[in-house]
Amino acid sequence: MARKKFEAIVLRDNSVARDGLKAGHGLSMLLRTAVGSIIFDCGDSAETWENADAMGVDLSEVCCVTLSHGHYDHTNGLPALLQRLGGAMVIGHPAVFEPRWADREGGGREYIGPPNTREELEAMGAIFELSADSVEVAPDVMTTGEVPRVSDLAPESPHLLVERDGQVMEDDFVDDISLIARMDEGDVLLTGCAHAGLVNIVARAAELTGRCPVSIAGGTHLARETEERIALVAADIYERGVRQVAPMHCSGERGADLLKQHFAGDTLRAGVGSTIVADATGRITVQ
Repeated sequence: MARKKFEAIVLRDNSVARDGLKAGHGLSMLLRTAVGSIIFDCGDSAETWENADAMGVDLSEVCCVTLSHGHYDHTNGLPALLQRLGGAMVIGHPAVFEPRWADREGGGREYIGPPNTREELEAMGAIFELSADSVEVAPDVMTTGEVPRVSDLAPESPHLLVERDGQVMEDDFVDDISLIARMDEGDVLLTGCAHAGLVNIVARAAELTGRCPVSIAGGTHLARETEERIALVAADIYERGVRQVAPMHCSGERGADLLKQHFAGDTLRAGVGSTIVADATGRITVQ
């Protein structure tokens, strides 16, 4: 039996790994599978796809888009992608279109939700599959679906707000989902911002697959967390079986550095232009 292959190309991140590419506060990866390419998040602008062009990435092979959650830095690039593709299947959580704001200190509320309504995006060709359950995106690739909170080590973000049923409240990020890529002997977990908490997401992945993911790549939302909480997260996920983490985007330089200090496994760095490759065991290398 042929071994499974995993390759994720970073199209948008807060840092660049190659000259001639554009960084921005957003995240987007293209995951190559046997049935086509999957876009995981769309970044904060259409520059995401300019990076793809500069890298020679063929977006015409995209078979679907998965949105990790409803913040602008993961959704703003979607309209331009739909225009390029003439439409696409878009997978996410039913709460992904709830209005969201950031309560900026001294600056009032700033809207940080998706750039368009669901109806506007459907008019551009989006076909939405919104589910709180795990969804198979492609063979051996699935979403986590809604992530149960089994730990209180989720990032603390009281300044991030959501409107639900006419009430504005602190966002509980029920829409935060991740992707699991199943390899022969271990799994790779791709996170958008990990608002649900790395510990909770890892536990959810293990619940779905029966085994802990070996590696994690993506946002960790540890930039503002205390060193004590980062150390607890690092120890917990290692104890569960995670052996590699490639922190990106909202991890921040500080969060990534502290994670490296406290995580007993390998901490890798990736940015725009990086290709993340996994072997049969689920271990990753960044090229």
